[in-house]
Amino acid sequence: MSWNDCLYQYHKKHGGQFLADREEDTGLLLLTWKDRPLAVDIALMGGGRYGPCTFVRARAPVTLGKPYDLSIGAEKALSGGMNAVLKAVPGIAGYSADFGCPEVTGKRLIRAENVPFTKLVLGSLELRNALLACPREKVEVHPGPGEEGAHLVTVTTAASVSSGGGDWYLGTSGEYTEIYGSEEEKAREARRVEEEFFPRLDRFLDLCRAACGAVTQWPM
Repeated sequence: MSWNDCLYQYHKKHGGQFLADREEDTGLLLLTWKDRPLAVDIALMGGGRYGPCTFVRARAPVTLGKPYDLSIGAEKALSGGMNAVLKAVPGIAGYSADFGCPEVTGKRLIRAENVPFTKLVLGSLELRNALLACPREKVEVHPGPGEEGAHLVTVTTAASVSSGGGDWYLGTSGEYTEIYGSEEEKAREARRVEEEFFPRLDRFLDLCRAACGAVTQWPM
């Protein structure tokens, strides 16, 4: 199994447009949510000694009344200490710890120039629950090009999937089972993908949807 194989299996159940080839394990699935495209694929970052790292990424467009930037980091142990510092010395590089949702924000660093609007965004119960369900993910909202209010919501895994981070099951036997495995082995592998990969991707996409809903729920 691979990212392409698992995503293709998800596509067969949930529909959408699937784009991939056999040369690179970077398949893209384009779904539709509330008349918006919702894309999930692999982001390649870095290119050090061991090559680029891979991160799962979901993106969807929204339209906002004013330019808005938001960054919600993944949960990290040191973030709690940093948030304590931010409470004592507010306004450091645009970061803030005062959003009124400590159960969600306590271990996340949040950067937003428009703090009052961000409090409204985090007031969304759907977004808070989605963040709690995805502690290893980060959420970003940034303006797009043009003057029409286009923005892009992006959810990304904080840990590299290529190094086993983020609890993503992408198969354990590479191409061996696909090429040489028995029908029983292939069926067993497919069941495991549905049991482990599908729910993980569902939560990941739910976070992107919730972020889109939260930033468009209130006029700016």
